[in-house]
Amino acid sequence: MNPEVEKRVYEVFIESVKNTKTPGEVVDFLNDLLSPSEKIMMAKRVAIAFLLLQDKYTYDQISRTIKVSRGTIAKIHATFALQGKGYKKILGDILKRKDAKSAISELLDIMTPLPPKGTTIGYWKKVKQEQKQKRERPI
Repeated sequence: MNPEVEKRVYEVFIESVKNTKTPGEVVDFLNDLLSPSEKIMMAKRVAIAFLLLQDKYTYDQISRTIKVSRGTIAKIHATFALQGKGYKKILGDILKRKDAKSAISELLDIMTPLPPKGTTIGYWKKVKQEQKQKRERPI
């Protein structure tokens, strides 16, 4: 594609995104624009970005939980290292909202490792509950 045409196509795309005014319009626009697999992959990338920002999870943990390749995780990690201000800004804004924090908290609960040998289930559940409450505190 001609670079000038490519630039203009990109500008139209960005303007289209900017013109969405409500969450419903965003959903409708993305449903029309993206295939089901594209929507899933975009959602996974956002989840990967959030988990990488937590700096608590290994590539293997993220890969197993979200069902993505280590290469996909590395690509997003490289984006953070080289730029990443878009991810950081948007994720920071999202984390301020309760509904997003709740969804992310559930994802983190899934990623919590099993209790070490010799630990009672009751104690382990208590630790998980405390971790969840800590994550749900205002930022």
